[in-house]
Amino acid sequence: MPTTQQKPSVCLMDTTLRDGEQTPDVCFSADEKLAIARLLLEQVKVDRIEICSALVSPAEQRAARRIADWARAEDRLSQIEVLGFADAERSLDWVRGAGLTRMNLLVKGSERHCRLQLGLSLEQHALQVRRTLEAAGRAQVEISGVYLEDWSRGMLESPAYVKEFVQALSALGVRRFYLADTLGVLQPELVLRYVRRMRRDFPRVGFEFHAHNDYGLATANCLAAVRAGAEGLHVTVNGLGERAGNACLAQVAVALRDHAGRASHVDETRLPLLSDLVAAASGYPVGHNEPIVGSNVFTQTAGIHADGDSKAGLYHSGLAPERFERRRQYALGKLSGRASLAMHLAELGVSLTPDEHAELRQYVVALGERKQRVRRSDLQRWLEPGVLR
Repeated sequence: MPTTQQKPSVCLMDTTLRDGEQTPDVCFSADEKLAIARLLLEQVKVDRIEICSALVSPAEQRAARRIADWARAEDRLSQIEVLGFADAERSLDWVRGAGLTRMNLLVKGSERHCRLQLGLSLEQHALQVRRTLEAAGRAQVEISGVYLEDWSRGMLESPAYVKEFVQALSALGVRRFYLADTLGVLQPELVLRYVRRMRRDFPRVGFEFHAHNDYGLATANCLAAVRAGAEGLHVTVNGLGERAGNACLAQVAVALRDHAGRASHVDETRLPLLSDLVAAASGYPVGHNEPIVGSNVFTQTAGIHADGDSKAGLYHSGLAPERFERRRQYALGKLSGRASLAMHLAELGVSLTPDEHAELRQYVVALGERKQRVRRSDLQRWLEPGVLR
């Protein structure tokens, strides 16, 4: 596994409770939001969490206040953020009403969005931002960072707009920008190129990358962003989010360590617990083949794999289940070989003659061909005298 000791850790900001809640039909209760927030910060140990958007509703503000009250008591208020808008005092008043002190400011990162959605020029939009930043200073709310919404298409279609707008905001004192691939349109080569360009043009500010997964490239794009110099990444649990979702926390944290040689503060052993909690609260089950947390991802089915593992661990990798307090398993069914069955029998403390072993395996294969699921408990029952004959 690549070393992670020579490079600084990557900051992970989890936005499950804000961007993840944009998944259709997902609405976390106040109790669920607090439970998820606590698990993210206390046990999984992400660096920061974004818990909601300002102005949504009075109920959302009350839920945010519950998290704020807990965070204040635990000295974690600096890890809690809310998304707000370039609307002078309006979002800021909402944030303060929730008892929070940090806001992420959403602005337009492409000329297309600025002109067609806001109906503003770059100069007019920059004036909105300036008024909001000044209001934040008066309200004693820290602007943690500025989201450049649709930044990816800005770089594709209007890079001069992006550069001029970031120059204007940097002159206003903004020191952290969030580079949003809002529609998930980029691929790693372009992420590498565009983040490097931002770092070259603006060496005195920090950048974080916000990926969406529309082409299934969110994790790869996150790795590219870090290689290009991004200091932080935005993620959600189970990849929740609008359309195809956001970058998945578990995948990003593990891939950073194994493929980029970069550490985060995430406790990998707590990822399955967090995944289960969010799946239950969201109503969206985790796919059986979801990397890291899926029910089948550490299960070998082919007999040749069980044979290789039994002889020399030939099908093991650095992505070991023990990292996540899980176990490797071997499925029983149509494709089961002698080694698969032998491993289960050893766990049961059972020794069979070669003929008995062959008879039992034949029975398991036949059931698998009829699409019947076979479990270890079934083996134990079948081994009672006379059951197979």
